[in-house]
Amino acid sequence: MKKLKYLLPAFFAFALLFISCEKEDDADPEPEQIEINEESIIPSSNMGRPNNYLGCIEISSRITTISVWDHGTVDGDIVSIIANGNTIIDEQTLNGPSDPISVDYDFGYNGYNYVTLYAHNLGDIPPNTCTVAINGVEFVLEANLDANGAVDVIVQGYGVDCSNSGGNGGGGGGNGGGSNKGDVKFWTNQDFGCGSISVELNGIGTSTISRYYPGSTPNCDPDGGGGNFNDVPAGTYTYTASCQGYQWNGSVTVTEDSCFTMQLTL
Repeated sequence: MKKLKYLLPAFFAFALLFISCEKEDDADPEPEQIEINEESIIPSSNMGRPNNYLGCIEISSRITTISVWDHGTVDGDIVSIIANGNTIIDEQTLNGPSDPISVDYDFGYNGYNYVTLYAHNLGDIPPNTCTVAINGVEFVLEANLDANGAVDVIVQGYGVDCSNSGGNGGGGGGNGGGSNKGDVKFWTNQDFGCGSISVELNGIGTSTISRYYPGSTPNCDPDGGGGNFNDVPAGTYTYTASCQGYQWNGSVTVTEDSCFTMQLTL
């Protein structure tokens, strides 16, 4: 009986300690704190080449599926895709949209992230171009053996959007000087046999493509070939392009002091 008298307090103390530990273990963990980037984090270069800034897209979640395929004609383009400094597709040959390369990826930040295209060749039809889809949001990247193509990828909902975008990368042939305006060049790399192509940029005006560029991507400087929209206020615009028997519809993002080249393909 005396033993029991001394054992009972020890038993209750142990029981209380066990219940306390159990409650502590069951407590909800602290929510993960995700850093919010309020400015572009595109570096000046990746893999030894400068980054040309090509625009900005917005996505709803940083945890994504990224799919990549050859833009336009499948011509043997070999690419690496870099996201936030991580090579997520490493020296792969691109097929068409029915056979994309897909990877799951967590961008790791809210607000600004980035994606870069590195070209290992120019394919049969220069430059190296690919369509990238991030959770269904599609955009086109292009690169050559001298420079990469990069875009800002913004995870929405954190007070940051593409209206703030401008990139820290190499930039295209824009205006310079903080004008809050940029340039767009619509172009083709072949003659579609349908005559001149009329392009309407919603709210801006129209331009006519009167020549094609089989060897390289043109810049945004007026060159007599048409398809130019210069000194356009930064923002996202829808466009319609057409010639006899063909029509293209889509959107382009104009960013301050940069040149965006939009290739029309069959």
